[in-house]
Amino acid sequence: MNNIKTKFSIKDLENLSGIKAHTIRIWEKRYNLFEPNRTETNIRYYSLSSLQKILNISYLNNNGYKISKIANLNSEDIPNIVREIAEKKMVTTTI
Repeated sequence: MNNIKTKFSIKDLENLSGIKAHTIRIWEKRYNLFEPNRTETNIRYYSLSSLQKILNISYLNNNGYKISKIANLNSEDIPNIVREIAEKKMVTTTI
């Protein structure tokens, strides 16, 4: 039995990332950060990779990165930068 969710509504992304749905929609249009799939009735839904991306973007944004700078990053670089920040925070909190 596979209970792992793989499709997420914009409300799911809002609840999990802390970024308002309206902001996510703006970022889609302005920065092309996400390309949501759509149902036959034109309702957005997002993949697991989109959820991971919004969580990483939220983390970077909460750590001082402006969305315009994040949008210019290569998609592969985003998780690496998140990892670097998290590792630095771990080092500074354990010292």
